[in-house]
Amino acid sequence: MSIPDLLWLLLPVAAATGWFAAKRSESRSRSQSTKALWDYSSEFHEGLKGLLSDQAELPTDIFNTTSDSANNAADTHIALGNHYRQKGDMERAVFMHQSVVDNQELSDEVRASARFELARDYDSAGLLDRSEATFKALIESGHRIADAYQSLLQLHERESDWSQAIAVATAAEQQLGESEGWRIAHYYCELAADAIKADQEKDADEHLRKALGHDDSCARASIMLADLALLNGQYSQANELYEQVEQQRPELIPEIIDKRFDVFQKAGDAAEFDSFLKRIHSQRNAYSVIRSTRQIIAERHSPQLADRFFKDQILKRPSLKGLRDWAHDQVELSKPGERDKVQVICDLLDKVMEDKPAYRCSSCGFQGNVMHWRCPSCGQWDSVSTIIGVEGE
Repeated sequence: MSIPDLLWLLLPVAAATGWFAAKRSESRSRSQSTKALWDYSSEFHEGLKGLLSDQAELPTDIFNTTSDSANNAADTHIALGNHYRQKGDMERAVFMHQSVVDNQELSDEVRASARFELARDYDSAGLLDRSEATFKALIESGHRIADAYQSLLQLHERESDWSQAIAVATAAEQQLGESEGWRIAHYYCELAADAIKADQEKDADEHLRKALGHDDSCARASIMLADLALLNGQYSQANELYEQVEQQRPELIPEIIDKRFDVFQKAGDAAEFDSFLKRIHSQRNAYSVIRSTRQIIAERHSPQLADRFFKDQILKRPSLKGLRDWAHDQVELSKPGERDKVQVICDLLDKVMEDKPAYRCSSCGFQGNVMHWRCPSCGQWDSVSTIIGVEGE
């Protein structure tokens, strides 16, 4: 059965519900209320009949009469408008929702729900200015405020309008009393990223400082500031900022380990570098950290010491990645008669690992091999992180 057919069947139920409500009223107004209800139901029925027939002309008004059941009928209007939006029939979707908004006899809550859906209609139709204006009108009305703010933020995020997003998030924070600092920090990081692309490092630095001002635990801002410091030869500052990232979000260490080694190598402080390596040796590390550290130990000390570190670490934290790399090491060490067999194992492990994702969104389950600060699937911030475990880090 189609949704329009189902709605036709529900209409008598709505009418009956209103009729019973009318029967409970005072006896002297019962007859008049019942007649008004059935007159309204008939007119509403005819209006919907015209809509569902996909006629060329839309009715001018399907709320000619009001009654006790009008709010219930309005809910049907809203649901039907949503159905049309899903079908892509934006003209009828807007008409259904606008008819509820324009009816002053309906409750404020019902009209607010219709206005919210109307804003979504405009958004789906690409009329972003109208959508934004309608959401703002909803906020001014004092209804569905949190929903309207959230939708406005999503709209500005899709358009990468970070300045407007900051303004809306700030207003939401003030009006709703809930901290949006973490979100605003990401918006400033986005502005900083745009500034870096335009070779405007001073502006980027300013945006990143503001990001940390809104959220001092924003690891993204710390990483970006550290990257700028490294680029400009400010090695001490870069090292402090990367160290700060380890405190803010330890799971991000694989993302910065190579940069940390770069800082130590360029700064030329051998004692501090070896102290850092010693600290890594005493920890249970993600595999990316183990792999990079192994290479550094081989370069600074000896391949034998690096191999010893590698074996010790993969025993502490076994992973398929570690097993694969260890198997590749064994190819050259194997006897000629055994080498082909070891190579088969290597090929199998390579095959197993080639499609394994490195990151997963904790909100929607999206998986990929690229780090995203905002999930490309569900749009949540800070929900994508490194996969930890035997198949991950």
